[in-house]
Amino acid sequence: MIDEQTTVADIPPDYLDRMLVILRKLPDKSLQSRKVADAIVEFWRKSPIASLPKERYLEIWDRIWVAFAKDPSEERDPKDAVGNAINDPAGKLTEELLKYLWPKDAKVGGGIPQELAVRLKKIVQRTNHEAVDASSVIVASRAEVLHAVAPEFAKSNVLPLLSWEANPNAAAYWDAFLWPARISPDFFKLVEKDCLAALRAPDRFDEDNYKRLCQIFLLASMEFKATSKEVVREILDGIGAKGLEHMSDFIRSRMANSKEDAAGYWHQTVRPWIDTHWPRDAAKQSSHTMEDFAMIAVYSNASFPKALSWLEGNGLLGQTPTASTILFSLKRREGNTHEDFKDSSTLPERFPKEVLHLLWLTRPFQWDHGYAMGILGRITEVEPALGETAEYQSIVEQLS
Repeated sequence: MIDEQTTVADIPPDYLDRMLVILRKLPDKSLQSRKVADAIVEFWRKSPIASLPKERYLEIWDRIWVAFAKDPSEERDPKDAVGNAINDPAGKLTEELLKYLWPKDAKVGGGIPQELAVRLKKIVQRTNHEAVDASSVIVASRAEVLHAVAPEFAKSNVLPLLSWEANPNAAAYWDAFLWPARISPDFFKLVEKDCLAALRAPDRFDEDNYKRLCQIFLLASMEFKATSKEVVREILDGIGAKGLEHMSDFIRSRMANSKEDAAGYWHQTVRPWIDTHWPRDAAKQSSHTMEDFAMIAVYSNASFPKALSWLEGNGLLGQTPTASTILFSLKRREGNTHEDFKDSSTLPERFPKEVLHLLWLTRPFQWDHGYAMGILGRITEVEPALGETAEYQSIVEQLS
């Protein structure tokens, strides 16, 4: 077995040639041993294979992939499709093939080499996918980029892996697609039907992958405008509490990352989407979503007063005692302030009345570490009269 620390530069120039001769002569039965398979794949990954003529590379690759590709009747755990694929010799070889044959000048619509197309087609069509296939999982994980470069090939050969009607193990291949979690407007339109089916089946995914699925749908609907109002409302009405929390969490993340454009992003993108789609039923709001919406207001920067008023008026804010992130984001910071808090840390000075109202409304004091009284002091330093208000007195009474 090649040592894990070995690099391409450590392998003697003639070592690759000698090993390829051995591989040609190795009996098929030996190739099917897992230890032999792992050793060969490790050698393949760490050897200077780029120096091989393409014909010779593919001759050897074809032989060892066929030997390592599991019998389609063998069962694989569909709940860990990606984990199995990235550790399976055939899955590893599929990754290496994609690296080797991927066009160096790849561009949208530019196509993929025929040698790659033939082998990827063979991979995905060798089984009916009643059992999860490691190589096909790797192909599914590249679905979006394959569609960008070779759209017709991807439509015919890769997208069927994600079809709930055509593939009995579609959930496993969706897990693979969600692994890098890339999406584009054109690609989303092609998989929209199956994406909606996936959203309606949260029990088929672990929480992290279902969260990524929700994020993809939110991105497609909020920023790409790639689906209809009716579809979005139907999904949000039926997605359940956890799905809504994944959605609000992602909006919060997008707001936090909008930085200098936060006010515009709130007005032009986030508010219109929430206004049109988010359920107003009080039973559908949770402490998690209310904390997220409070932080969305905080991250909206110059739009904070209007965002806070609008979110409250639409019933999306309320008491969230454990939401210590609210206080943490408002904490005064000296010196080199992290950019995530550069704007929010100055809100008490810029909008003292609205910050006081936010604290009164949300009451995020369960895990307070002294931040709350400090923020109140900053508020009254800017606007002393706020210290006489009922909201201020109510908070002080709770904290005393």
